[in-house]
Amino acid sequence: MSLLRGPGQRDARAAIITTLCVALAIALLPAGSYLAYAVVWLGVATAAALSGIAPLALARRGAIALPFVLAALPLLFTRSDEILWNGTVGSASISISGAGLRILLTAAAKAWISVQLAILLVRQHPIESIVGSLRALRLPDALATGAGLTVRYLDLLRGEASRMLRARSARSASPLGTTRERIGGTIPWRARVTGNLAGALFLRAYARAARVEEAANARGATGSLSLGALRERDPHVAAKSGLAVALFALITVAGAVLPRM
Repeated sequence: MSLLRGPGQRDARAAIITTLCVALAIALLPAGSYLAYAVVWLGVATAAALSGIAPLALARRGAIALPFVLAALPLLFTRSDEILWNGTVGSASISISGAGLRILLTAAAKAWISVQLAILLVRQHPIESIVGSLRALRLPDALATGAGLTVRYLDLLRGEASRMLRARSARSASPLGTTRERIGGTIPWRARVTGNLAGALFLRAYARAARVEEAANARGATGSLSLGALRERDPHVAAKSGLAVALFALITVAGAVLPRM
């Protein structure tokens, strides 16, 4: 059964390999390689501009990864090397570590650029092409199907979240009214409303996934996105893959040569 259909399935194998090579090279860059990160981002921004995507818009969308980097925030205070500041807050003694700050900024830069790479790949190639190309690369079918369903459900979750935010605004939950008076309760109240919205969104997503699974099983689904073979195969995929590997090596050398902070 085909859950995703499109007008055509272009060969995205070279784009996938390039994205993976660049993302892997970014992940292997040493901590504090800010100049190397800047060079890589300029390359991503150039590719986005050539594809008709505004680099600044792509950068803003890549910021979705930054909240997940907050998991590394405790390193600022738990590392005991390269102390930048010592002080007391109430009865607690707090110190900020330069090494922890370097790790935090490095994680943020890597996640930010990697998310932009993924967004650029999805914007350039339809999900049908990506799933078909993953199968053409002999990726296990479960992984290819999972990637396709993930991208599909991100769109559904985005639409559901937009409807919930519009409903919240219609119920006067915005912080300022038309005459600039504060409405919608206190900040803790609005935080509680936001938490309830996040929980409701999770429950709705879970319920929708259950309904989709029941409908798919009723139609004889086998747990696979049956998109078939690629209709347009790129005859130069081997050469482009070689360039992707060369790009990986170039980024790795840049991380070793360029100064670190």
